[in-house]
Formats: sequence, C-alpha cells, structure tokens
Amino acid sequence: MRTPALVPLLAGMLALAACGRDADDASAPEPIAPIGVAASDETALAAPATGLAFWMHPNVAFNSVLIAASADGLAAYNIEDGAAVSSVPGVNVSGVAVSYLGFGPTATGVVAAFQPDAGAFAFYRVDNGARKFTPLAGAPDIRGAVRGFCFGRGDGVDTPSLYVVQRGKILVFNFESQDGGLAPTANIAMDARDDLVACAVDSDGALLAASTTGAIFRLDGEDSFKTPFAKAQVSEVGGLAVIAADAPEGGTPEGEEPAAYGQLALMDKTTGAIHLFDRTDGRAIGAVTIAPTDEIEGVAAAGAMGASGANLGGLYRNGLIALSIDGGASVRFIPLNGVANALAFEAGVAVNPRGEIAPVEDDSLLIKIDLVAE
Repeated sequence: MRTPALVPLLAGMLALAACGRDADDASAPEPIAPIGVAASDETALAAPATGLAFWMHPNVAFNSVLIAASADGLAAYNIEDGAAVSSVPGVNVSGVAVSYLGFGPTATGVVAAFQPDAGAFAFYRVDNGARKFTPLAGAPDIRGAVRGFCFGRGDGVDTPSLYVVQRGKILVFNFESQDGGLAPTANIAMDARDDLVACAVDSDGALLAASTTGAIFRLDGEDSFKTPFAKAQVSEVGGLAVIAADAPEGGTPEGEEPAAYGQLALMDKTTGAIHLFDRTDGRAIGAVTIAPTDEIEGVAAAGAMGASGANLGGLYRNGLIALSIDGGASVRFIPLNGVANALAFEAGVAVNPRGEIAPVEDDSLLIKIDLVAE
C-alpha cells in the first residue's frame, strides 16, 4: 500500500495553479563551457536508442544491466562486458524507465516503456536471477501525444508511480502491487506548463520536470512553476535524471542532520553536454561531455541519456552517466567519480534504488529463554 506521506505531496501537486504556468523564467543563465570526461566504456546496441535506464542486480553489482529502448524493442546489456542479456523484440518503444516493487535484494525490478504505435505503456518484470523480461499487467493506455515520462517512488514507498508529460498537463498513475502485475489505485491530471518535455522522480518522491528552455522545476507544492529550481542554457533538452546519493560515512558532525548529496542531470541533445545541478538547492555545478580516448570515440550529439547514482560495480561503484549516439547504435559511459573529479564535487555514497528493508523492532517472534519452570 502507498504510504500516507505521499498524500499531501499529491494534494500539493494538484494545487499547482494556472497562474504559475506563465512564470517569467526568460532570463537566460550564463553559458557554461563543458569539461570533457574520458569515455570509460562502450556498448554496441541492436538499434539506435530512444531511451536508456539501469536495473540494479540484487547481489552482484557488475551484473546490473543497461536497458535500451528502440524502434525494434527493448534490450538489456550486462554492465561489465556489454553482452546482450534479454530482449523484447518486434515492438516500437519510445523511452524506458525502471523502478522497483518491495525493498532490498528480493525487490522486483519493473520496466515501464511507452509504445507510441499502440498509444499505451507496457510493464515488464526483470527476473532477479535470469534477468529476463516478463510482461506485467496494469500499464495504462494514453490519449494524446506523450512528450516524456518518468517512473519512480519515494523512500519507504512500496510501489512506484508513473508520470506522463503531455501538453499543458502531467498525468499521474498510482499503483499497488498484486499478483501478476500492478493494480491502478488513482489517476490524477495536473495542470502544468505547455513547454515541459521531460521529468524525473527524486528519492524523496518529489517530481522534477524540465522545459524546452532548459528550466527545471521541482513540483512539490503550490507555485512550483513560478521560479525554476535550476536552469541551463541548452539547445534541445534530451533528458532529465536524478543522481541520488547519501552523505559519506563519518562525514556529518555529531548532532547534525546528514547532508543530502547528489545531482540533477540535464542533457542537451544537440551538443551531447550534460549539465549538472546540486540536488538540494539547484545551484549549477558545471557541465561535462563524453570525450574520446584512443579506443572510444566521444559524443558530439546525443540520442538518449541514462544516469544513476547506484553502485553498478567497478568504475561505476558511485554510479554512471551513459549517452547514446544520435542516430547510431552505440552507448558510451563515464563514471560518476570521473565527473566528480572534473567538476570538483564530492560524489557521496551510492544509493540503492531497491531501497532498504526496515529493521524488525517487534520481538514477538523471539523465543524467551528467561522463563522460570514451575
């Protein structure tokens, strides 16, 4: 069941008034010269990607997978060596996102993919052992053009929500888990700006949305559209992602609340630049591009972006950013540690998107050994 904590958030989102949609965010930020970060790896795809996402393995980090959407279907590739793992062929897919049901190693990965030919979403379960896709029931049909979508949940929430960006509105689909799929529990339509094209879900459950102007809005209450949370000078927004992170162990003085770490990543398709902002206050951190090495070409124009702060093994123990080549069947990686070094920020501790199992406080299952025999 969805936790009551999300009810005020959704209520606040519903209160986003039309007067906030015409906010003056026309002032352009100063252009930022991107810093090149050397490509660390490359994965060949079956077809040019329309969307990228990551699924985290429950036990072996480097057996996590990159999931690519394309006009030929879905395909999953092993992070460590790029080997194809599983696929859903023969269907046109525009965009892909991953979230989870439940918590910890037993959590079930769920893939959300939009099929424009059918005007409908499709859900797939990712098997924790074989890493194969299995269709799940509960995905909604959509009327009208879809500009972007995101799929995620807040800390401690058992099931994800699906957010669909359309002209002047965002559709919100809430679910609860049931055998064989997800059961819809609420469908909400929020008024929104006409120029939104991408969204992302933060680990606290807040929704972020990006406009064609490069403005990012954090939709967590009334007047969320009056002032951008962050903004970059971009030619064409190609994706928005949250790179969540926790404070380093021992890094918070005694008596103080742990500092929040992590970044927002906004991708410019035309240049292949990834603009990064502080996840907590929206300040601009800088921008990077994927630079070439002797073995791997860089990315001058991107098709799709995937970004994660999860431990995906090896170089990617603090997360990674991946870009597909515009019009090409290839994805190139840079580790988040490399990005942090280039832009001089602390990466923090990787966040497990599977969530943590709450400690058992009830001792009713313990056998009492201090009983006195009569």
